[in-house]
Amino acid sequence: MGKLNRRDGVSLLEVVIALAILGFGMLGAAAAQISAFRSTDQSEERMLAQSLAQQQLELFREMSPTSLEAIRTDVGYPSDPLNPIDPDPNDAKPMAFTRTWTITPDTPEDNVYTIVVNVSWTGAKGNQSVRLETFVSEI
Repeated sequence: MGKLNRRDGVSLLEVVIALAILGFGMLGAAAAQISAFRSTDQSEERMLAQSLAQQQLELFREMSPTSLEAIRTDVGYPSDPLNPIDPDPNDAKPMAFTRTWTITPDTPEDNVYTIVVNVSWTGAKGNQSVRLETFVSEI
């Protein structure tokens, strides 16, 4: 057998340095994964809020001017009687959305209602809200 040279193997120091570099890389990958999960949760919250606002706007758009006036003069105006709203009460992630609206007649012109629906919630990034607006003509 030949004589072993000190350069024939990997030193313990080289192994430790390689493991440290690998560890930092894995920490970076884990941080990126956590950030992606948070972003997904925030996107889901915003999508649910937009859906709740859109549903309410569609209901208002189907109503007659008489019905819109009745809602505008209702005792509970401008708050949704369904508040707080959990879009999926059977899931493991309870959400509490609050939906409010304003119905303004003769704006921006006569015989036109401006309807604004706001949906707010407290999510991962704190207090959040979505605002959708539409116009409904009496004619």
